Amino acid sequence: MKELDKILEDKEKVFWEGKPKFWPFLLGGSIVTTIIGLFWMLFLIPFVGLAIYDIIWGSHILGFGIFLLPHFWIGIILVFGIPIYQILVYKHVYYAITNKRILFQKGLIGRDFEITDFDQITNAEVNVGLFDKLFGGNSGSILISTAGSFTYGRHGQQISKPYSLRNIENPYEVFKFFKKISHAVKTDIQYPNKYRPSTNPGYNSKYNSK
Repeated sequence: MKELDKILEDKEKVFWEGKPKFWPFLLGGSIVTTIIGLFWMLFLIPFVGLAIYDIIWGSHILGFGIFLLPHFWIGIILVFGIPIYQILVYKHVYYAITNKRILFQKGLIGRDFEITDFDQITNAEVNVGLFDKLFGGNSGSILISTAGSFTYGRHGQQISKPYSLRNIENPYEVFKFFKKISHAVKTDIQYPNKYRPSTNPGYNSKYNSK
């Protein structure tokens, strides 16, 4: 459910809005944990088999004990929990590019919003992954870095955590449009119209090595 209107400012115009393609979004966010969970559950197969045998033909007490083991539930969460979460949260994920900033909507129970102002953006790139190629048709992600989109690892190393327009359709076209709007807004902020000269011979000039 799209609820971006809740955080739009007065006179803020939405130039583009979209959401992820379902299959690349689902697989990209859960396939790794699902594979780990499957290997985890393979390790537990003998114990689960003994538990089922005891529930059917034994005293039942030892059999039901499998449900008290945290290892069992860790495997269940890895195999089923993450994909289910991705499915439930998918309908609430929306993105928008406005004349002021980029908006990110997500959240399962309540709506969570993140914003990135154009003048805070330091870098942006397009990433078309394997699942975009296999299941997205024409999807990809736009990764946006800002001065604040970094965190620190366990050993103090700086780790980039860019904002992401995940698995959106026509990523290259959206990226070009985003760069155009970003440049225009930054220019407006740094050089307001009333301070601009009527002619600017330096803009779009060609580099002369001499």
